[in-house]
Amino acid sequence: MNKILIIIRREYFEAVKKKSFIIMTILGPLLMAILVLTPALLVKYAKDDTTITVLDESHLFSNLNSPNDKSIHYVYSNKSLSELKNDLLSKEIKALLYIPYNSVTPGGMLYTTSSLGRGVTSNVLASMKRNLSNEILLNEFNISQDSLNIYIENQTNKIMLGQTFINKNGEESHKESYHKDVQLAIGFISGILIYIFIFMYCSMVLRNVFEEKTNRIVEIITSSVKPIQLMIGKIVGVAFIGLTQLLIWIVSLVILLGVVQVSFPTVFSNDNTNIAVTENLPDDYYQYKPANSQIAEIQDSNIMDNEFVAALANINFTQLILMFLFFFITGYFLYASLYAAIGGAVDNNADTQQFMLPITLPLLLAFIVSQYIAENPGGSIAFWFSIIPLTSPIAMLIRLPFGIEAVQSWEIILSCSLMLIGCMVAVWIAAKIYRTGILMYGKKITYKDLWKWIKYNQ
Repeated sequence: MNKILIIIRREYFEAVKKKSFIIMTILGPLLMAILVLTPALLVKYAKDDTTITVLDESHLFSNLNSPNDKSIHYVYSNKSLSELKNDLLSKEIKALLYIPYNSVTPGGMLYTTSSLGRGVTSNVLASMKRNLSNEILLNEFNISQDSLNIYIENQTNKIMLGQTFINKNGEESHKESYHKDVQLAIGFISGILIYIFIFMYCSMVLRNVFEEKTNRIVEIITSSVKPIQLMIGKIVGVAFIGLTQLLIWIVSLVILLGVVQVSFPTVFSNDNTNIAVTENLPDDYYQYKPANSQIAEIQDSNIMDNEFVAALANINFTQLILMFLFFFITGYFLYASLYAAIGGAVDNNADTQQFMLPITLPLLLAFIVSQYIAENPGGSIAFWFSIIPLTSPIAMLIRLPFGIEAVQSWEIILSCSLMLIGCMVAVWIAAKIYRTGILMYGKKITYKDLWKWIKYNQ
C-alpha cells in the first residue's frame, strides 16, 4: 500500500508542477467558452453582405427586406433589364432580381454570375412573400405585417401545456412543458462534461504509461514495485489530478459569476423589460388589440422568469451533483484501466490506435444517441444505455434532471451497482494485460495475445 501511495504522489506532483497543467487549469474554462461561442459568432458576424439590385415592373414589391438575414440588402433601379444584365456581367452589381408584370402569378428571376451562398434564394423568396402580404394587409385592412405578427406572437405565447405525472401510489406531480427545455439543457451539459473529462484524463493515463514503456523507465520502476501497483498508482494519481482541476474550474466559475454580478448589476435586472417591449410596438398595434389583453400582458410579464426558476427548483441538484461525481470517478476508473492496459501492451502508436477504437466506441455511441435519450428519457433505449457500464456515465446523467418521471430509484441503484461491478471487472482485466505486456517489446500484439494474457494464472 505504501508503494502505491508513493506512485500516486509522484504522478500527482509531477503533473501539477508542469507549466502545461497550470496553463490549462487557468485557461481551460476560457478555451471551452471560446470553443462553444466561436461557431455561433462566426455564423452571426462572418457573413458577407450581399446587395441585390431589384427591377420591379409589377410595382407589387416596393419595400423588400430580409428580417431573417441582415446581410442581404436590396437596391431598386430604374434601368432596363438589358442594362442591368450588362452591369451584372461587368461586375458592377452582384445580383439582379427581375420581377416582371404578371397579373396572374407574381414572381421573379434572380440573376447571378456566381454562387451567392447557401440560403440566399430562400431568403429572397421569403422577403417577396412577406412584402406582398404586407401590401395586401395595408391596402385591404389598414394593418401592418409587423403589428399583426406581434399580436399573434403575444397571444400564442400565452398557450401553455401542463403535464401531470401519477406515481404508483396515485400521487400527482405537475410539470409545465417549459421545464423540459431546462432539464434537457442541464442533461446535455452534464453528459458532455463527463464525456470530455473521462476522455481527457484517460488519455493522460494512456500517454503516461506508453511513454514510460517506450523510454524503458518502467523496467527500473518494476524492479521495486509490482506492475499492478504501478498501474493502480498511475490511475489514482491522474484521478486526483482531474479532481483538482475540476474543483479549481468550479471555484473559478463561481467567483467569476459573482464578480460579474457585482460589477454589472443591471445585466441581471429585468425591471425595464416591459418598458422595452412596449416601446418597440408599432403605432397601429393597439388599434385592433383587445382591451383586456393589456391587463393580461401585465400579469404575464414575468411568466418566463418564473417558469425558469420553477424548472430549476424542480431539479434535484444534490442528487445530480452526487451522481455526477460517482459516475465520473467510476467511469474514469473503468476506462482508465482499459487505457492503461492498452498503453502497457503496445509499443508503437499504430497499435495504440487499433486497440483504442473498440474501447472508445461505446462511450462515443452513448454521446451520439444522447439526443434521443434526452427526447425520450423514460424509453427503452435510454434505460439500457443507462445500465450498461460502458455507456451509463453519459446516459444516466442525461436522464437524471428529468426526475422520477424518467428514471426510477431502482434504476439508479441498478445502474450504480452494475457500474461498480463493471469497474472491478475492468480493473481485473487491465491488471492481467498490464502485468504481462508492460515488459514485452518488439512483438506485434493481437487480440488473441490479449485473450491469452487475460487467461494466465499467475
